[in-house]
Amino acid sequence: MKKIFLLIAMALTATFADPEGIFVDVELLSGTRQRAKLMGIENDTVSLGGYIQNKFTIVKIAKKQFKRIVDEKGNNLLDESTQVKTSVAKTEPSSSSIAVSSAAVSSSAVSSAKLSSSAVSSSSVSISSSSTTVSSSAKQQSESSSSTKKSNYSSEKATVASSSSVSSSSSKSAPKPVKTVLVAYSGEGINQSVVDQFTGLTARLLMEAGENPQVIRKSDIKNCDDNICIQNELSSYGYRSIYFGDIVQNIKTDSLTLNLTHAFYEDSLPMLHKASVNISRKAAFSDAITNNKLKNQLLDAQGKETIKTKKNRSYIHIETDPDGATISRSEKDAICKSPCTFVTSDTSKFTIYAYWDVDRHLWGANTNITPLPGDTVHVSLKLKRVAPEIRILTFPEGATVYKANAPITKRSKAIAKTPEKIPVYNMGIDSLFIRKAGYRDTLVSFFAAPVSQIDLSIDLEKLTDFDEIEKQNKWLHEKKMQTIGEAFIGGAAGTALIGGLLMYFAHLDYNDADDIKKELRVPGAVKGTNYQNKVKKNKKLVDQGDNKAIAGGILLGTAAALLGVGLYFYF
Repeated sequence: MKKIFLLIAMALTATFADPEGIFVDVELLSGTRQRAKLMGIENDTVSLGGYIQNKFTIVKIAKKQFKRIVDEKGNNLLDESTQVKTSVAKTEPSSSSIAVSSAAVSSSAVSSAKLSSSAVSSSSVSISSSSTTVSSSAKQQSESSSSTKKSNYSSEKATVASSSSVSSSSSKSAPKPVKTVLVAYSGEGINQSVVDQFTGLTARLLMEAGENPQVIRKSDIKNCDDNICIQNELSSYGYRSIYFGDIVQNIKTDSLTLNLTHAFYEDSLPMLHKASVNISRKAAFSDAITNNKLKNQLLDAQGKETIKTKKNRSYIHIETDPDGATISRSEKDAICKSPCTFVTSDTSKFTIYAYWDVDRHLWGANTNITPLPGDTVHVSLKLKRVAPEIRILTFPEGATVYKANAPITKRSKAIAKTPEKIPVYNMGIDSLFIRKAGYRDTLVSFFAAPVSQIDLSIDLEKLTDFDEIEKQNKWLHEKKMQTIGEAFIGGAAGTALIGGLLMYFAHLDYNDADDIKKELRVPGAVKGTNYQNKVKKNKKLVDQGDNKAIAGGILLGTAAALLGVGLYFYF
């Protein structure tokens, strides 16, 4: 009984005692400033203490990461002359385990990481969120060791909170922290034993890959409701390889989708990889271990090359009405002509297009396909009449659109000006060139599918380079000159046509006047009223012909001048 009271008294003293140390203002090289308690500077390592979630925590950080440490008297303790070499006895409160909800592993969790041959129960992957338990041997060691050993023990626990907090001297006496964590699979409406089994299998695969994961549940991280929060919390504890498991049930296809997300920290920002695999609901485990499905999922989540086998291939057989349609995917122009069968190694859903065209009349259809590894998917499509259009939007508007099948010159003809819709007659991969004054030229590649409308939205980038701006202005000037030249040439053609018509009409008038003149020369013609009228008419026709001939000549001359000017501007 005395021993029990003695233990309770020691625990209360450790919990409520105010740890020794001096208050200092610290500033890191990154610019971060904080007020904390300085517990000591030893072996190029600075020990700082403070309260995190009402629990006093000691953190060790390399001395070289500090810009300055100033005490209440204004002394910079990093200077050799004022550096305080202290081995302040570190009180080890039970709360210094940093709420080991994400760092301390219960004995049952360790057993799950080792994965005995028996099934992993829900308790085998659990971690006590309120665990501050230390094994009896660790307690005896902490009670019998000196204050320096206590400091190293506190450093061992504080290492979980900061990846840079362990110095070379303390790492010799403290085991290396676990850097990989697997957040156990979760699944709504799925039996918990099934979820735990997949967690165990994934943990085993990670162990075989040499990662030695620690397994926790989402509920072990307090105050976090989503993966991003949990990821940030775990990364702050020093974890650099974080896995999230999720199981989704597909009622329509009677299958399960296993999602594994991997966040790997090389620097301050993580690289994210997500891998998914579909398995049968009724035979989940046997299907999951067939053809290295789970292992390939893990390799894919790690960004590594998956294991390729012949059984991974799927076969797609497509028939269309009418036959002879071209079968294609968005990344390929053409695969085959229906009816046909082709092979794919894809395991995720993709879209297949079928189209058939005659003299710019198009029939098409499309469908989504989920491959079945090692099996054949049969698809039947009925083609319908379609009239595809491309709707081109640019920000800002008013950009000129060109075909990208040839380099753009000042003689290139634009096909549209945004916003605009243009018809499409050729299916497959195509490209367009977008140009607007003051903005960088943009090449847009897209797949022209047999659907009613294809939307292209392009954000134009403003030009800032002086040489590029000058080059574009030169092209715009040449294009403007060519446009003026084309206008002059067009005006010359119209003017020449009118001048030619006037010359022709003048010729007709001259012919009529000649006919009247011949009639007046007939012998015996009486110079009466009729004769005088013919004389007047003859004179009138001659005058009209002269006027038309003069006007026509002027217009032809003008046309020649316009043509010359137009050719000058055009070329």
